[in-house]
Amino acid sequence: MTEAISFGAGVNSTAMTIMLVNKGWRGPIVFSDTGTEWPDTYCFMDMFEKDWLRPRGLEIVRLGGEWRSPSKAMSLLEHCEQYGVTPRAYPRWCTAGYKVLPLNRWCKEHGIGQEGVLLGIAVDERHRMPDRIRPLVDHEITRAGCVDIIVAEGLSVPRKSGCYICPFQRDQQWRDLWERYPELYARAEMLERPPRKKKGRAGMPTGLVIDPAGKMTLVMRRRRYESQSTMPFLEDPNLLLAKPCICGL
Repeated sequence: MTEAISFGAGVNSTAMTIMLVNKGWRGPIVFSDTGTEWPDTYCFMDMFEKDWLRPRGLEIVRLGGEWRSPSKAMSLLEHCEQYGVTPRAYPRWCTAGYKVLPLNRWCKEHGIGQEGVLLGIAVDERHRMPDRIRPLVDHEITRAGCVDIIVAEGLSVPRKSGCYICPFQRDQQWRDLWERYPELYARAEMLERPPRKKKGRAGMPTGLVIDPAGKMTLVMRRRRYESQSTMPFLEDPNLLLAKPCICGL
């Protein structure tokens, strides 16, 4: 065994896996599970494994828990709750601890070097990790091409992979979490409420804020979503043609 697929259950890594398997590749497909992926991701991964991989004699190797001790594993969300921290854009300790290090540890245990990890980077982002194996880049496949590969297999296109408490999420993703998984949004919101949080001079909460810019708390987002959800007239198709307000809402 000299190679392994780094599987994230998103568009790129799924398309890469399909392409390689259809070309005859067989080997481990490894997923570093933070325990805090979007429910949609787990649902898609279960379906992909059951309906597409297993008929071809393959399964997904799932690495669970944090980097410190597999015997004391906890999800990323549980880690944040227990230690009073949040995922950070800089430094990205969560990615290092829950994605990179578990994968590296597993590869080392199975005699696979870093150069043997296949990454799902599309040609759109060919500037990323140029010294690694990137089958999609080698075959000049774009992200749109990845979608085509998945659809051609009769599969649904997965959502963008990532944790539902990721600081890099866009506002629409936070709103999606609030609307579809309110209990998860509530737990994420609580991460920004340490016991002794104080107010700053400008009324902004000090302490933990998932937003990389530190300007928009999840409480503020929720209140904005709630106020918008009580104004059904905004769905009027005639109003949707109007120029949006400069307030950014």
